[in-house]
Amino acid sequence: MTRVLVAGAGISGLSACHALLRERPDVELCLVESRERAGGNIHTVREQGYVVEEGPDSFLRTKPEAPRLCAELGLGPELISPSEIGRRVLIAHRGRLEPMPAGMALAVPTRVGPMLTTPLVSVPGKLRILGDLFVQKPVQNRGDETVASFLVRHFGPEATEYLGGPLLGGIFAGDINELSILSTFPQLVDLEKKSGSLIRALFATERARAEENQQSRHQKLGAALDDPLYPPKLLEFFKWLYRQGKRVESPFQSLRGGMGMLVDRLVAKLPDSSLQLGISVRSLTPLEHHRWRVHFSNDEVREFDAVLLCLPAHAAAAVVPDGKLATELFAIPQVTTANVFFALASAKLPRPLDASGFIVPRGEGRATASTWVSAKWESRAPANGSLIRVFLGGAREPELVVRSTDSELAALARLELDKLIGPISEPEHVWTFRHVRPQPVVGHSSRVARIEDRLADLPGLLISSSAFGGVGISDCIRRAESAAQVIAKLLG
Repeated sequence: MTRVLVAGAGISGLSACHALLRERPDVELCLVESRERAGGNIHTVREQGYVVEEGPDSFLRTKPEAPRLCAELGLGPELISPSEIGRRVLIAHRGRLEPMPAGMALAVPTRVGPMLTTPLVSVPGKLRILGDLFVQKPVQNRGDETVASFLVRHFGPEATEYLGGPLLGGIFAGDINELSILSTFPQLVDLEKKSGSLIRALFATERARAEENQQSRHQKLGAALDDPLYPPKLLEFFKWLYRQGKRVESPFQSLRGGMGMLVDRLVAKLPDSSLQLGISVRSLTPLEHHRWRVHFSNDEVREFDAVLLCLPAHAAAAVVPDGKLATELFAIPQVTTANVFFALASAKLPRPLDASGFIVPRGEGRATASTWVSAKWESRAPANGSLIRVFLGGAREPELVVRSTDSELAALARLELDKLIGPISEPEHVWTFRHVRPQPVVGHSSRVARIEDRLADLPGLLISSSAFGGVGISDCIRRAESAAQVIAKLLG
């Protein structure tokens, strides 16, 4: 029987297995995971009525892979969007929390009014932002550069420091003076290539989407009028049209019971005994005809027709049999972050949780951001309880998480909350989680190309890692499914 090994049972490994079994149900699949649970960074803890996400709490609905997979697994009815309050974002500014200007899309302002009235940027800074509207010449083939230099060129240093930098850098827990714009936000580069001005390009994109939606509405209305039973269908259409006018859908979605529902459903789809926990790959040896001999941490040795490593870059570097490949993988920078959750009595909060949380620019505090989980998502806390998440470490303080204990991190997180929302009461419970995050710095795309070239010389070995591109759930699913298709084709 054809045997395939997938190492790493995070969302990448689980998605790859699901896609491979869909293409080749006859394959004998072996999925190993060094931890004692599947899911990787996606892990939902349920305690005392609180739903706590160890890692990501949502995915982008605008990227189709995660919503499609949820629907395929029967999780469509469990999809939820942030609350109305949870769509408001605050930002720390001079020791206070101010609203993020409405209409910010990936650091690009799409509404002039909120930008002109925000206290976050001075009048000269606002004029510099509007200057992007007058960039006439599309930019072609500029090459890679930092996120900071890209934003400064379009919106100036002040908007970059207080708005764009915290928004974009926070997604990767990175430093925008080092992160690559090509490897982190290529969609912004594409907008620049269209018209030079990011604001004008985004306006054009939104206008085209609005026209497409308008055509769709007319088609629905026409279908309703052509139907003999049109009155109820017409009423349903106008109700839908009214909802479209009343609210703009959030780009984010989650699952009612937490993101762990996605992991549980994928695990349930695996063949019996295919998932082995507490086991990792120790070494790989290439054989003839794209076969591989694999040594496992439990001293077992087995042969496989293909191997897919769904591991962090540094973990993959430790087992690949090619020195140059290992060097390239290990050279991908990474930082360590911590998420500290506080379960608090709502009645004792120093202020209402009237937003999804806040972002902290450099110089405004040691925390990088905070999510007010129970305000953002439904059913995340018991009645009369509130759940708050604080982000620490990353590129802002690279050694903080490594050298601090959980209690020290919790004390710092509480101090940062006290400064920005007022003194909080003694938490009912505290959870602390640590993560390693890859950093796609300038030149990252070239490094990934070199890694892919080395892998081409090792047939039957593939790597699908969040270090290779976007770190979102849909990005991981897309790469994993692509790897599964390659394996299915390789097996014939």
